[in-house]
Amino acid sequence: MPIWFAMLPTEVVTPTEQLRDAVPGLAGIMGLLLFPMFGAWVRLLLQYLERGRPGITRPRSVSSLDMIRAVGLTMLVAFFLLTAVRAGNELRDIQAEAPVVGPSLQGMVVGVCIWAIYAAGLSTLRAHADRRKRSDRRIGLR
Repeated sequence: MPIWFAMLPTEVVTPTEQLRDAVPGLAGIMGLLLFPMFGAWVRLLLQYLERGRPGITRPRSVSSLDMIRAVGLTMLVAFFLLTAVRAGNELRDIQAEAPVVGPSLQGMVVGVCIWAIYAAGLSTLRAHADRRKRSDRRIGLR
């Protein structure tokens, strides 16, 4: 083992203010990813349930891309959850009565609100694009 490798610090100490900012920030990222994760799992469940449903066409299998998306989002949420818990524990070790639950819930609510604004904007853009396609077909442009 090289000598410079042994001289690297094994534990990085972060200031208290950085930990106070990290806890709600990590919870906010987790709140931002929470509904897309649940949506991916519900989409997989619906694909699985419709797979055995009789119909005119042959049944479709469960999409592997949707499965990768659901597992990936679950891993991201778990990573940010564990990181937020670890940051909260480190903050509690540094400062005994540090508020962790309140800022975490506040960060999660902010993340969910950002996701809701994004989802509303995206659905509005999709609806506008659909209306435009339909009107272009009626006029004869496409």
